[in-house]
Amino acid sequence: MRRRSAGFLVLALTAGLVVLPATTAAAAPPGVTPSTVDVTLGPGQSTTVAKSVTTAAVPPNPDLVLLADTTGSMGGAIANVKANAGEITSDVLGAQPSAQFAVAEYKDFTDPFAFRVNQNTTADEAAVQTGINQWTASGGGDAPEAYINALWEIATDEIAFREGSSRIVAVFGDAPSHDPSGGHTLADAIAALQAAEVRVIMVNVGAIDAFGQATAITEATGGVLLNNVPADQVSEAILAGLGAIEVTVTPTVGACDDEVDVTNTPAGRTVEGGGTAAFTETIAAAPNAAPGVYTCSVDYLVNGVSAGYVQSITVRVPGFSVDDVTVTEPNLGTVTATFTVTQSIPGTSATSVRYATANGTAVAPGDFAAASGTLTFAPGETTKTFGVQVAGDTVDELTENYAVTLSNPVGAGLIDPTGKGTIIDADRDGAFSCTATALRVASVTVARANPANIPCVDDAETVVDAGLNAGLIRVGAQALTATTDLTPDDQQIAPEPGDGVHSRAAVETTGISTLGLSIELGAIESNATVTCVADDDGLKPVFSGNSHVASLRINGLPVTVGSAPLTIPLVIGSLKLNSQTLVNGVLTQRAVALETPLTSIVIAEAKADIHGTSAHPGGNPCVR
Repeated sequence: MRRRSAGFLVLALTAGLVVLPATTAAAAPPGVTPSTVDVTLGPGQSTTVAKSVTTAAVPPNPDLVLLADTTGSMGGAIANVKANAGEITSDVLGAQPSAQFAVAEYKDFTDPFAFRVNQNTTADEAAVQTGINQWTASGGGDAPEAYINALWEIATDEIAFREGSSRIVAVFGDAPSHDPSGGHTLADAIAALQAAEVRVIMVNVGAIDAFGQATAITEATGGVLLNNVPADQVSEAILAGLGAIEVTVTPTVGACDDEVDVTNTPAGRTVEGGGTAAFTETIAAAPNAAPGVYTCSVDYLVNGVSAGYVQSITVRVPGFSVDDVTVTEPNLGTVTATFTVTQSIPGTSATSVRYATANGTAVAPGDFAAASGTLTFAPGETTKTFGVQVAGDTVDELTENYAVTLSNPVGAGLIDPTGKGTIIDADRDGAFSCTATALRVASVTVARANPANIPCVDDAETVVDAGLNAGLIRVGAQALTATTDLTPDDQQIAPEPGDGVHSRAAVETTGISTLGLSIELGAIESNATVTCVADDDGLKPVFSGNSHVASLRINGLPVTVGSAPLTIPLVIGSLKLNSQTLVNGVLTQRAVALETPLTSIVIAEAKADIHGTSAHPGGNPCVR
């Protein structure tokens, strides 16, 4: 004898009598719990989730056949079902809105009919009531009736069961069946019911199981036998029997990304209607799962039919990325290049990844210090950093690169495992040069600043007076000065507008004499500069120069000169004033130059120029 609490109706079977209890406990709503799962897993990792599936009190998508013994002794039971037919259909539809119903009856073979269908499968409750209203208690006579034949007829196409429905026959009667019945044995009927996947509820209001037939049928079909049911409680017993039918819950994986594997243990569970089936679900990320977000669904089928108990699974596979870092190389010491490693999704457990540097155009240890190690991310952490020490020098170099590589991830994958370290050289791409000469006669110089020319440095030289001979030509000069100035003095700092050089040469008075020629010169000055000036592309070098001759007399005759270039032919050669040349990046400004076939005399010459480096032959000191 069964004892069962239905989800929508509770009947207690006590002392052989079916009675309604005083109170009804609320059943949990049907469905799968939890219905959504969101987990974070590394490649090859897995986790387990406890799942519970609460079934409905009625099997899903039911086709319920109400089969009545309508022989003469069944008047009370028939009246009860007629009066409560609407409650039966409405309760079933409340639990399973897709339910449909059929109505049939059986008598005995001595009656006008042994079996007939009053209403075939329909969702129309009024039609079901009309079918039931056709039942009339009459006929019979001997104790056995014809329900074995009726069940065989139902199982062999007399009822239009829907494809994929839960097929249930609820029989109520008070007498056993002939066997064989209509030529069909008990074994025939059971075989037909099993083939059609029909479950049978037997409501015994008398002696329907007198020969053990009802027990055999319900056990063979997974049905329910309710004994000792009073005639005025048949409708309640039918509903209780529906709730007592066992159902099998089977997890079935639906649409699932290849990167996710989902299994449930056990593969299926059988529980009574309204009961809860417990499963342990294992969710795993494939060992080769790339970082990303993947989904899977599991439908917990009831008796092989979807009841809408679908679980949605989201698996998030985190991944590591490392950024690119650029630093400017210092002139002295080291600077730290700080790399950031990012985990795309916060982990729910600790994760880790190894990092290591690798040579590129920059080579350890000269350009940077090799570094390696393991970064461990605590649950919830998404960023970690590590440093690479970049070595400084004062050598102009090209921009150099090295690599950092991530490997051996644990609990995550790799998204962007390679970062680039860039070292921008801090040294200028060239150098300024400068020199200034107050007087040069042939190869002899007087008052010369920064005679080395490159690199330019701050320098100054002053001579009170000088007298030099070049064959028959005599040169005398007073107050000779030459200066060179570099801005800034420390050329290791970054170039800025206004950086540059200034060369200046000056002579207060000069006299040049030879046979038949006298040249007298007043104050003479030359300037040459190179200055870094901003433009759209950064800084560029701008050259400028000027010179001035205050006065000139040739054999006592004054000649107007000023700052403009001027060439005066003489018997011994030519006198060039205020000349300027810019050749191969060298600006030369000369105030006075006397060229003769035998010698040359230069007064107040200033030079300023720029040079590249071996790394940047075409470079200049305004950039780096």
